[in-house]
Amino acid sequence: MFAIGRKRQFLMLLPVLCVMAAALGCSSKTGDTDITTDFLEDTVVAVGTQRVSLAEWYLYAMPKVSAATAMYGSDIWKYRISDDEGSMADAVKQDILDQIVYIKIVCARAETLGISLNEDELTDIETETLSYMERLTESQKSRYSITEDVVHSVYCDNMLAMKVYENLTLNIDTDVPDEEVRHMVIEYICADKFFETGEDSKEKYSDEELDGIRSIVEDLYIRAADDPEITKLSQLGNEQYAAIEMVSDYAGLREKFPDEIADKIFNMRENEILGIFDTDESYFIFDCVKRNDEEATNEAKVGIIEQRQRELFEQSYAVWQEETVIKLNYTIWDAIGFYTR
Repeated sequence: MFAIGRKRQFLMLLPVLCVMAAALGCSSKTGDTDITTDFLEDTVVAVGTQRVSLAEWYLYAMPKVSAATAMYGSDIWKYRISDDEGSMADAVKQDILDQIVYIKIVCARAETLGISLNEDELTDIETETLSYMERLTESQKSRYSITEDVVHSVYCDNMLAMKVYENLTLNIDTDVPDEEVRHMVIEYICADKFFETGEDSKEKYSDEELDGIRSIVEDLYIRAADDPEITKLSQLGNEQYAAIEMVSDYAGLREKFPDEIADKIFNMRENEILGIFDTDESYFIFDCVKRNDEEATNEAKVGIIEQRQRELFEQSYAVWQEETVIKLNYTIWDAIGFYTR
């Protein structure tokens, strides 16, 4: 479910974003790494047997750094977050490193799992590589030593990591109970029993006033139920008690209304009108405009399935991470600066 219709979308985004880390909502959290002097002169970090060049690091970093600088100005990088995290520049550098390490660790498992890129995917990557190179300025290419090979490699890594993810989560349980995902569209009229008397204070209407309010609500309910031309409460056109539209799942209904009422609403038929509900706070009328809002329901279902996939994948990833030696080249790492032009 996670990757249906999205593979091309992810490919188009790369290397603007580190897709796997963003999609999974996590990072490698490299933490303390071993120090070694056995590096090529432009290697930022070694992840197992894979090396990450300075050009590759900047390829991941450029979009994030440019966007933040454009929004907040260059002084943002000097802002100190905390003693542990250091400056904003330190935090973003670590975040980018974590994302790259994440990709590398996942890619390293592809061969063992029998996963590789097919001809169509490689063709797409070739096209996107050329397109991305055309969007880079000569200054960016020169300053960061970015070549077609580097861009091509990053595209391949991200696509391969996504395929590993898809492979491991392919058979995830996609059965989601109706009460967890179904969103419905309702309209309701709420007539409060209290009125505000000042800041954070309110007072209940008198019994006589409450009888009058209930009478108005009853009239509205009768009109809505008996008039065939009225299909929604909003068509009643009452300015004092205007209908409110709400798109909600079962949990949202229980947060908004008493549990017993929420249960009744969730089980309403489409176009059914229920009322009058008398609670301690208000009088209510409810109208089920749509029993199932497909767009909101599907979005909720996808969200739950994706969460299941992330949790399943992280079980494997935690083992891979534990088995991977990460070595940071501090000579290069400490000299990395953020230049956006």
